[in-house]
Amino acid sequence: MIRKERVRLLAVLTTFGTAATVFGADFFEAEPNDSKAAANVFLGLMPGDRIIGNSTASTGAGLDYFLISTAPDVLGIYRYRMVLTSDIVGHTGTIRGLNQIAAPAGPWPGPVGTPGTTDSTAQTTSTTTTPPRFNQWYGFGKGEQLYYRVTGTASTTANYTATLEKTAVTPTDLGTFQAGTIIISTIGQTTLDTDLWVYDGAFNAILGYGNDDESTNGGGTGATTQSILGRTYGAGRYYLAMSRFNLANNQGSPCDDDFRTGTMLDFADGVLSSSSTTTTVSLGFRVTDSLGTTTVPGFAPGPYDINWYTFEVVPEPSTLAAVGVGIAALLARRRKR
Repeated sequence: MIRKERVRLLAVLTTFGTAATVFGADFFEAEPNDSKAAANVFLGLMPGDRIIGNSTASTGAGLDYFLISTAPDVLGIYRYRMVLTSDIVGHTGTIRGLNQIAAPAGPWPGPVGTPGTTDSTAQTTSTTTTPPRFNQWYGFGKGEQLYYRVTGTASTTANYTATLEKTAVTPTDLGTFQAGTIIISTIGQTTLDTDLWVYDGAFNAILGYGNDDESTNGGGTGATTQSILGRTYGAGRYYLAMSRFNLANNQGSPCDDDFRTGTMLDFADGVLSSSSTTTTVSLGFRVTDSLGTTTVPGFAPGPYDINWYTFEVVPEPSTLAAVGVGIAALLARRRKR
């Protein structure tokens, strides 16, 4: 437990004779902050900002909860990290969420899951990652909020520091697909337990456009932990988030998902993967529209990573032809006048 205040720091870094000015703010933990309801609120965090606190237990006063948000930025995909360090190692960081009340199983369209009220762990730091003990999530420059928690042990008597990092992400462009039904499937393309969600052109998670485990209701066999998502798409730009289980945002799993009780985040726009696993197994998938199937080789995601893709959906040729005929007829009528 330490006093709460905010201090703006100025650091001058010299690289190859060039000075660069870096600003960072320190935010100090204050008790009581042992639950979401009592969380310290630190909003508008920027890269280099730090949360400094003290915890010597994993229960009671040792639970240090923070409601944090990132500073708004231009619309895009950003990877955020809170890197936890201390002179005495042993702290654990988690991103918090909520349990999910499953929707009844059935074909899509249909119901989706709803958030419960139980504080749940969405992601836990690992000692084997590089760097160790970091939490990671993604946002879109919308000032996303989430609950972050730090706990310690009897031996972690030194203060901890959680420092925010930020990296812009460029999605892989998959090209164009035809409007109508589009099926995204990882079945037979990887051995990983996959999870995915589709976002619209403004980086809003689309209701029901996600899948963790394939099911017979969704057009699969229900025998694997891969994913299949068949949905209807209108013309426009879309983004695809692909990761290992569990991919968590604030959206409930749709009725045609075989696993519908994954942890959800408390707030909109943030998204994360709970998996800290490092593997060389690639995460490939297929995209099928009315013109055929495109195979995407994919690549192996690192700890907590989400692979991001983008694609454009265009009107079917028959639709364009009909529009062309209509325009030609209109022009012909105008010429007769």
